[in-house]
This record gives sequence, C-alpha cells and structure tokens, in this order.
Amino acid sequence: MAKSNTSNRWTIKKEAIFLEVLQQTGNVTKATAKAGLDRSLVYRRRNLRPAFREKWQNAMDQALDYLEAYLWDKAMGKDADEMPDGRVVDEKIAIFLLKAHRPEIFGDGKKRRDMDDKTKGHSPRSRLMKKLDQMANTSLDG
Repeated sequence: MAKSNTSNRWTIKKEAIFLEVLQQTGNVTKATAKAGLDRSLVYRRRNLRPAFREKWQNAMDQALDYLEAYLWDKAMGKDADEMPDGRVVDEKIAIFLLKAHRPEIFGDGKKRRDMDDKTKGHSPRSRLMKKLDQMANTSLDG
C-alpha cells in the first residue's frame, strides 16, 4: 500500500501555521514548509477560495506593516537594528519589498505603461488579435 502524502491534506491547524508564518515572514516557501503543505496546494487553495485568499492577503499586509513600522522607527531615530523577535532587517531589501508590494505608497510615482482608451480593459489576447488584424489590413492596403 502506498504511503499517503500528508502534505496534500489540508487541516485547520496547518492553515493556521501557514498564515502565522506568512504574517511573520512574508515568505510563502517558509510558511508552507513550517505547515507541512505543498506550495502548489496552497496556491491552488488561494485561487479557488476567496475566504482563504483574504486571510492570505491579511497575513501579507501584516508582514508589510512590520517592515513599514521598522523603517518608520529607524527614520525617527529609534535604534532598531533588529525586529522585536530578534530578526535582523536589511533596510535596502525592506524598502525594495515595500516598493514592490505597495507601489501606490512606496513607488517612484511613475506610471507604468499606460494603455490607450481603445485597448483598456481588453485581455492581452484580444489586444494581440486586434494588433495582428491592423497589421494584416495595413499590408493589404499597401
């Protein structure tokens, strides 16, 4: 008889461990390892279950809040070489993570490639097909 893969079994306890570690670290790999879950299972669950997706987002928001608070304290002159739990924070990497995950607050203010009104809201495939049609019509006209 084949041995069952417990990492594919979801439990409330494993979910709680995953979310706690994600909240503390912002690291999905560490969280899945601590919880004994496969990454693919966790991502699949996030994609299929809005309630879990919301819990995941809340945990990530908390992890980012920790980074923001640490940098705020540092900027205000508080000697904060470590997080309260003893972890050392690399400030440059913390800033990079906040820019990546909270661009509306920590971004550089530059807009990333605006779409014109004709293509706004359309899928990449439909935009590609429209562009190919335009190219085909141009070559027929010429």
